[in-house]
Amino acid sequence: MAYLTSTNMKNRLYLKAFHRFGRLEDSVDTFINSPEISRRHAIIEWTGKAWMIVDISKNGMWLNGNKITPNEPYYPKVNDIISFSDQSNLAFQIDNLDKPHDILTPVSIDKKECHRTKDPIVLNHHNLLPSETSPELILYYDVKEKSWYVEDLEKNHTSKVSDDNLLFFSNTKWKLLNCANSPEKETIVMTEKASKDLTFIFNISQDEELTELTLENDYDQIDLDTRSHHYLTALLARYRTQDEKTCVPERLQGWRTIKQLTKDLGISESHINIQIHRARSNYQINFNYLGNIPRYLLSARKEKFDFQDLISKSTRATN
Repeated sequence: MAYLTSTNMKNRLYLKAFHRFGRLEDSVDTFINSPEISRRHAIIEWTGKAWMIVDISKNGMWLNGNKITPNEPYYPKVNDIISFSDQSNLAFQIDNLDKPHDILTPVSIDKKECHRTKDPIVLNHHNLLPSETSPELILYYDVKEKSWYVEDLEKNHTSKVSDDNLLFFSNTKWKLLNCANSPEKETIVMTEKASKDLTFIFNISQDEELTELTLENDYDQIDLDTRSHHYLTALLARYRTQDEKTCVPERLQGWRTIKQLTKDLGISESHINIQIHRARSNYQINFNYLGNIPRYLLSARKEKFDFQDLISKSTRATN
């Protein structure tokens, strides 16, 4: 993720895909309270391939000590120094020019220590926080709504999270920064291997302790090995098949409450939520590889879960 470092305070400033600097506090991403700074002073923007700087101020800005031409794009390099005035206390060094990512940054009570105690967390679409082994929260991105949601595993509560909102886990406050505001984040490119039908092949041991899963379409096959969350997926697929055979209305087929799942699986609600997260993350990556459009295979609705209407079949091991 791209960031600047203040030459005065030595704090990191993480760049959003379209990052505005200026003195109009409610209309910029970085507020600079200084009389020589214009209300809207400059823009740093990710073009999809590189970062560019544009001076839109009245008083000018400087790149490596040279005043730049207003309203003309400049493409900075790592270690360049940008100044928003001729005063040295308003200068930043460019330390990273990677493409933008949504991140969580640590928030310290002591502003001098902010961003120094812990590194930021670069977010995927599905995140177990603080770790896969000791999760407290699930933070996931809803592609359809283009929004982040957080699920508290202890309280079993889900809520929407917006830019600059705070989360608390691992005895630390974290701030969400929506830096990757570009179509690339929501776009899945269909490849020549794309196929309308995707088959889930479950191989379940006789004692139902082990479940293997293979994904298959018309062009390729992926072995997803043995994982505990595969059994949950297979169980939801069974529910849908059973409901279809008993003529349950289509809109109700496959839906089961979390309480029903805890009873059938013998695990806690938080453990089920973790397995749902791991399954979604695992399948989404491999859907993309196979060229199929990732969608929520395991969908949620008012504390109920469902296996989406995709092709599936099960085999039982003989040993």
